[in-house]
Formats: sequence, C-alpha cells, structure tokens
Amino acid sequence: MRHALLVQVPISCQSYDTQSPIVQMMNRIRRHFPEVIDAAAKPPADFLDGDITWLGDYDECLAIHSNLTENMEIAPFDGEYCLVGIPIPAKTIPNPLVAGQYMLRLGVCVPDGCSETDTLILINTVLSKIPNNTMLAASVQCQNPDREFDTRATVVIVIVSLFITVMVIGTVYDVLYIQWPKSKVQTMAGLLNGEVTENYQYKITAEEDTPLIGEKKTPEYKPGKIGKILLSFSVYTNGAKILSTNQSAGSLTSVNGIRFISMSWVCIDIVIYLIGLLGKLLLSFSIYTNGAKILSTDQSAGSLNAVNGIRFISMSWVILGHTYGISTPISDNMLPFTILMYKRWSFGAILNALVSVDTFFTLSGLLLTYLIMKELKRKDGKINWFMFYFHRFWRLTPPYMLVLMVYVSLFPYIGSGPLWKKDGMEVNYCKDAWYYNFLYVNNFVNLKDTGSQCMAWTWYLANDMQFFVISPLIIIPLFFSKAIGGIVMFVFLLGSWITTGVISKTYNMKPSLVAGGDFFPYFDYYYIKPYCRIGPYLMGMFTGYVLYRTNCKCQINRYVNLFVWIVAAGLAIIILYGLYDEVNGHPMSVDVAALYNTVHRTLWGACVCWVIFACATGNGGFVNTILSWKAFVPLSRLTYCAYLIHPIIMYYFSNVQRKLLHFSDLTVMYLFLPNMCLSYAAAFIASLAFESPMMGLEKVIFKRGEKKD
Repeated sequence: MRHALLVQVPISCQSYDTQSPIVQMMNRIRRHFPEVIDAAAKPPADFLDGDITWLGDYDECLAIHSNLTENMEIAPFDGEYCLVGIPIPAKTIPNPLVAGQYMLRLGVCVPDGCSETDTLILINTVLSKIPNNTMLAASVQCQNPDREFDTRATVVIVIVSLFITVMVIGTVYDVLYIQWPKSKVQTMAGLLNGEVTENYQYKITAEEDTPLIGEKKTPEYKPGKIGKILLSFSVYTNGAKILSTNQSAGSLTSVNGIRFISMSWVCIDIVIYLIGLLGKLLLSFSIYTNGAKILSTDQSAGSLNAVNGIRFISMSWVILGHTYGISTPISDNMLPFTILMYKRWSFGAILNALVSVDTFFTLSGLLLTYLIMKELKRKDGKINWFMFYFHRFWRLTPPYMLVLMVYVSLFPYIGSGPLWKKDGMEVNYCKDAWYYNFLYVNNFVNLKDTGSQCMAWTWYLANDMQFFVISPLIIIPLFFSKAIGGIVMFVFLLGSWITTGVISKTYNMKPSLVAGGDFFPYFDYYYIKPYCRIGPYLMGMFTGYVLYRTNCKCQINRYVNLFVWIVAAGLAIIILYGLYDEVNGHPMSVDVAALYNTVHRTLWGACVCWVIFACATGNGGFVNTILSWKAFVPLSRLTYCAYLIHPIIMYYFSNVQRKLLHFSDLTVMYLFLPNMCLSYAAAFIASLAFESPMMGLEKVIFKRGEKKD
C-alpha cells in the first residue's frame, strides 16, 4: 500500500516543493496525519448489503488547522472535506429501486489548497495503483462552508426584506385602523379602507373670458401680431393676471368661493379614495387578515367539502412517497431495507404512491368544470376569458416563482455537511431553465437530454396548467350540448390512451418508475407528458359536469350504492397492489405493461370521482363525515404551497446529515411526520408572504367596482 501512495501531488496541492510525493507531504504535516486519516472514509462492515456511502468525519476534517512552518518549506493549511463519487457496475448491487444510482461515495480530507480537479487526479492516481481495479472516480465535490453571499443571494434577501416590511406595515395598519374596536378609529378606518368607493369624475368648466377690473392699458406700446403671440407666453404678464384680485364690474364674486370649495372637495375626495386604495393594498399583505382567512374553517354554500380531506390526504401521501425516495440514499442499509419492503405486500401503497398526483389532476378537472359551469349558467354562457386565464396564472405563478427564486438563490447558504451541495440542488442555479417553469412547459424538458430540470417535481404544475389552457375546448361545447361535449371529451381520452399505449410499447416500458426499467424513457416520454396524463383530468371534468347537472342531488339505492363502493375500492386496491409480482421477479409482458400504463391512471381517477360524487350527493356515509372534517379546510388551502416546498425541506434534512441513518419503518415515520409538519408550517409562511397577498392584490385591482349579477 505504501508503494501505491508514492504518486506525484498536483502542483496546486503543494506549497513551494512542486515535486513532493504524497508520503513526503504527509511527513510534512505529520502532526495532523492521524486526524486526516481519521476523518477520511473507511469501508464499512456491510458493504455487500449496499452501504456504498462512506462519509468519514466532516467536522473533524474542517477542524484541522496547520501552522507548521518551522524548518519546513510548506505553508499553513486548513482541512478541506471532499466527497468523491466512483461509479460501480450495476450488477454489483442488483436492486431495482436504486437503478441508476450506483455510485460509491467516499469522503476524503485534503489541504484546502487542493482544487476539485487536483483531488480527482490524486484519487484516480491512487486507484490506478490498486491491482485488478477498474473503477475510477468520476466526480469530486469539495465543501466551502464559509462562502459569502453572491449578488444573486443579496438581491433575493433585499426582495424578501421588502415583502416582510410591507407585511409588517400592512399588519400594523390592519390592527390599528381596522381591528381595534374604537369608534373614532373605526370611523377613520372606514374611510382609509376605501368604504367610500364612488368614482369621482368631475368635469370642470372652462373659465369665462372676462376682463379684469383695473387692468391697466399701455397706450405707449401696441404690440403687433407677433408681439401678441409672444406676450401670450409671458410668465410676467400671465402671472400677474392669474394672481390679480381685480374683477370686472358686475361679476358674481361668490362664484369664486364656490369654485374653490368645490375643487377642494374634489381633491379631498380623490385623496380619500387613494388612501382607501392604499389601505386595501396594505391589507392584502396583512398577516392578521390573511392568517385568519387561511385558518378559517368556514366555506361558501355549495362547496364540495369532501375535496378538502382528499386534497390533504393526497398531499400527505405525496410527502410520504418522497420521504422514501429522497431519504433512502442516506441510509446505511439501503439494499436490505428496500428488498424487505419490496417483499411486503402492504408496501404497494408506497411503491405506487405515484398515483397520488393523479388524484390532484382529478380534483383540478372536477372543480374547474363544476365551478365554471355554474358561472356560465349565471352569466348566460358569457364569461371573461381573459380573466379566466389571468386569474389562474396569477393564482399560481407569483408564489411559484418567488419560492423558486428564494430556493435557488439562498439554499446553498443555509446548510453544510458531507453531502451538502455547495451550489444547491439545481444545475447552474436554474439559470438556463427557469423560464420553462415560468411558461409552464418544463415538462417538455427531458432529463436525458439536459441532465436536469428546475424544481423537477413541478412537472405536475406544467401539466395542470396545460390542461387548464385547453379546458374551454371541452367546457364550451359541453355547456351548450352535452352530446357534442361528451364526444369531444371522449376523443381527448381515446387519443391519450392510444398515445400512451404506443409510447409504452415502443420503449418497452415497465408499469412503474420503481419496477426496475430504464428510467429516462419512462420519465421523459410518459410520466411527465400531458398527453399521457390527461385521463384523470378528463374523468374529473366529466364528474364535475354531472354534479353541475344534478345540482349535487342524486338518490341512489343503498344496495347499488354499496355495490359501487365495493367496485371502486376493489379497483383502487388492484391498481395500488397489482405490481407486487412485478417487483418480485415476475414481470409483466410488454403488452400487459402497456395496457396498465394506458388505463390505470384513468381508472384511479374514476375511483376518486366516485368518492367525491357519493359524498357530494349524500351517499358517502362515514367516508363523507371523515373527509368533510373542518380541520381539513385550512390544511387544504395550504396544499399548493406545501407541494412547492416539501421537497426543499427533505433536501435540506438529507443533505445536512453527518452520518448515515439506519432505515426501518420507525425511522421512516420519524422522518415523515417532521417532513409533513415542517412542510405545512413553511407553506403557511409562504402563503402569508407570497400567495395570499397576490390574491388580495388581484381582488383590489381587477374586482374593484365590479357589479355583481
């Protein structure tokens, strides 16, 4: 082993002596040699069980500070921790869940003078000396825990500070002038809050062209036409006329006072109106008012109450699935734990947690159709389509972009550790990809081609927005003719099925991301594409239309009702747990997998639709009682921000770990519950700061003065 270490050190790793071998360099820092070796990674006892992450001791490495200069030609140095990635053959650890993640990661401690390139060369030089070894390091990431904020982060901090300032001002205004029960304050608050909402548009008549009393003539000088024109622009002459108090004989002098008082009245009214508008704008940022709205359990008449429970449970399901997916790589027993989970039939709900997103698609289609149909009926088929699209864009985009901005710019600075990504989780700070998210087309950015997506989990938002954009193509014909609308809807569904089946068979896709197939074709060409995911959305639209037509009233024979509940529950169980054989060595044929990929999401949407329909029409029984629990109402309002933020919470926790975790069911629950609680807590803050204010601004700017039909 000693001979393996006798290699040349890259120049930037050395001080003064550019030809010093590693052993000589180690001798020069001999007082810290034990710490360097102790901080470095070492092979664990359970390597064959899949422990392929050897972290070493991050903090011990950074604690090394060498000032050895006496009789030595070497400069002082500090310890620098680097994580080396060494790809290993997939066949070495045959586990489908970690397909594509076969990377031996080990921590090394080097002097801070070494760059990442130097460390990579040094590690590969050492590895090449090992007999019969074919594995070489492919990546090195060295930590820099003391980095300073860059311009991007500084700008974002300023923007966030402005939001906080406006929120504080709005809250103070709200509490002092709106909430305090003092008569004088309340009276003033009524004015400042814009209760006087009339539009004051006064037309001031032109002044009469009357001569002024005592206007002096200048007989000595009679200007010509050019002189008169020039005198018309004279500041001296015009100023004297304006400021003169003389009036012509017979003038109605009281008119002057009436004019001034009337104009003053107009000015005061305009000022009051502007102050009222400013008050409304400030109230949009009030923590008190927005917090009360978010936490309120009140709902408008005719609301589909069961949707709140379904939305929260589905979001919890998403968080649970991502807890497994994001946290598993930081476990020291990844292989045995995942194999054990695969063999448990009950684990099917986790393996197939991907359909939880299809629940959201179903809810979106159902609520959109149900509400817009009622609006079209109220307005005799007429609707402001500009506001239809603008409201949706404004509802989603500001919090989306603000969360993205804060996450990309500040995330690299809020943590440290051996697994911490010093430049954040996103490639190049989303510099080359953020506008795809802004335009909601990021689901057409393929991972295989680009290597990354910005906030990859937001592919769902892109799909949902695209479905929303094309929804009038179905809603309008459906409103005027259920036959034509039904045909259009079926054409969309049939086209989606055919497209999905062809894509699945062409790429020999497995029936799930976790079934061990090729990840990129499944994810890029099927999983995130709207033409493969619209099925549940269409099922939701159909159910929303039925609820609109029946006015949420439908008497169902109790035996028929029970039968449909059993069928829906059985179908859902088959969808969730039907992959057990697939992940345990008995894969489906390509044709069966294609059929599963084609229809299972639509069928899942149908199951969800039955639950909502039954609960809305009084056929839900105890299920409706549970899903309509009032506590779900505020949690449901936070779902959007929770979806945006929850992976960030998980990334942070996973990447600040100093040591690996030993996974078990109890460990996962200890991870899942804090993930969910922190995600919703962060969602509450984000909603107060970004979502609710934007909704309030929209109401002030676009709905002010609207007449209700």
